[in-house]
Amino acid sequence: MGLVVLCQGLPRVVAGPIAGRLLDRVQPRLLLGWDNAVRGVLIGLIPVLWLLGGIDVAVLCVLSAGAAAVSALTEVAESAVVPRLVPESDLDAANTALATNWEAAAVLGPPLAGALVAVATAPVALVVDAASFFVMSALCFALPRIEPVPADRTRPGFGAILRLPAVLWTSVATCGFLFLGGMTEVLYPVLSKEVLHTGPVGYGLLVGAAGAGGLAGVVVGTPLVTRLRPAWRVPAVVLAGAAPFAVLTITGALVPAVALVSVAGACWGPYFAVERTLVQRLTPDAVRGSVMGARAAISALGFPAGSAAAGTLSAGLGPIPVVAVTTAGYVLVAALLLAAARRAPYQVKIA
Repeated sequence: MGLVVLCQGLPRVVAGPIAGRLLDRVQPRLLLGWDNAVRGVLIGLIPVLWLLGGIDVAVLCVLSAGAAAVSALTEVAESAVVPRLVPESDLDAANTALATNWEAAAVLGPPLAGALVAVATAPVALVVDAASFFVMSALCFALPRIEPVPADRTRPGFGAILRLPAVLWTSVATCGFLFLGGMTEVLYPVLSKEVLHTGPVGYGLLVGAAGAGGLAGVVVGTPLVTRLRPAWRVPAVVLAGAAPFAVLTITGALVPAVALVSVAGACWGPYFAVERTLVQRLTPDAVRGSVMGARAAISALGFPAGSAAAGTLSAGLGPIPVVAVTTAGYVLVAALLLAAARRAPYQVKIA
């Protein structure tokens, strides 16, 4: 499983910058349509090969890596293409809708998949999954034509983001935020077993509370956060969630822990909607695709690296010290975001 998950993450480091450059030059609807169609084929191959007896871990790794590589087009397009589809005044609403979609999928997807696997077996679930990508492909091909912008061809990929210090450091901070998200993902099962003494039931409640809180935070919290000064929006989201998360170090009962995780998730919920809007407004049209591709490469390893670090630290220190370390990490990310704000022309771009 670890090898397959790694194969789902590594290709994005290389594919992200390539996807960004392509989105600056080729009609996005064509790239997104073919991206989802190819992913549908790759996922659909798994049950077919299973029926033929030709599936093993090596084949899964190859298919996972291929799907991950093309998925960079859709992931980068969410940041690079949205400003070309909606007026700048609607960016907050558009990014909130995208973030809500992600949170809803994270909350509803796993239990629906589990139920489908239990009722109809995993190969059937994968056939349904593949079909969903073909539906997405058709929707993408139906998107309106987007006229290309005059591209800056002087410094592709990382060269473009290096010329935008505020965007670069905000992207590094987001990689740190994802790293800490990976740590919390590993912490919850250890915390439920060793501190709350509840096992799988407690773990399920913690994960459910985090997901529900995140969804509520996107829907309710994002409009509230956008009332703050631009330079304070993203750091405030990070610090607000770190406060209830830190209280887990002194909580030994399930119900308070579930409440704290839910509140922390709600506070962190607006992060990606607010951060994406900020970066979109700070990035010139001519390099937006290249910059968003470079950002995808920077952040690709954040979550898996955080998961690995939390596993190692939990084994050596136990969950409570790791909660404290993770809280300190959130404070550090907020400080980095504030430092990035000093380099951003907020008063011109988004005030």
